[in-house]
Amino acid sequence: MSPMPDQIALIEELAANAVPAAVIQEIDGWRLRYSGGVTRRANSVLAARDARWTGLHERLCLAEAFYARYGMPSRFQICPASRPEGLADVLLSRGYRPTSATNVQVGPLGPMRAGATGRARVSETLDEDWLAAYIEGEGETNPAKVAARREMLQRIGARTGFAAIMEDGQIAAVALGVVERGCLGVFNVATRPAFRQRGLAHALLGDLTAWAEDRGAVRGYLQVHSLNQPALALYAGLRFRTMYQYVYYEKEVI
Repeated sequence: MSPMPDQIALIEELAANAVPAAVIQEIDGWRLRYSGGVTRRANSVLAARDARWTGLHERLCLAEAFYARYGMPSRFQICPASRPEGLADVLLSRGYRPTSATNVQVGPLGPMRAGATGRARVSETLDEDWLAAYIEGEGETNPAKVAARREMLQRIGARTGFAAIMEDGQIAAVALGVVERGCLGVFNVATRPAFRQRGLAHALLGDLTAWAEDRGAVRGYLQVHSLNQPALALYAGLRFRTMYQYVYYEKEVI
């Protein structure tokens, strides 16, 4: 059975809250987001609702002007709940190009919690050691983007858990959990290169899930690139299944 648009819209709203943009401009049901280029989600249009008083052409022009002011490509995050229906075809006709798809997966928390070992520390406050491990795992080197990522993590309004596992006296792997409305969103799973292939992800996610269940989470969701086979295999083993996909449509408007 296909997921209902309202179910998809809820997950998209939760994910948007977990990756809060620095600048948000609402245009009649669309949320325009800008965060200095840090994450595509926080630098794209969330086309959440049909318009009530603005024509589609006008909204598109306003969105493109918004990103042009920041020297950014105009980018739309398109999923089955995007509105109006057929928006992807309209974007293609305006010269937008799609990227590869990302799978949004949902699943029960029990299988993930089964991996809990108590090895991971989960803090509700961001610290610089956690951030440094995450940045190294992601391979980010731009100081401005590192600062922007720090600010983004500090903006999250929902209950947030920063999970970390220590190996050889240093943080080896990290993950972010955001709990809102009974859902655990899993983000920013990263392992430092020297500690990969040690099976740390299972223990890390298990302890993060235990923390989340203690704070009211009963189900989980996450995003994984459709071509990331190791991650897809990991989450399949934890009984997560793809609920839907989203694709970014981009066009240079400078």
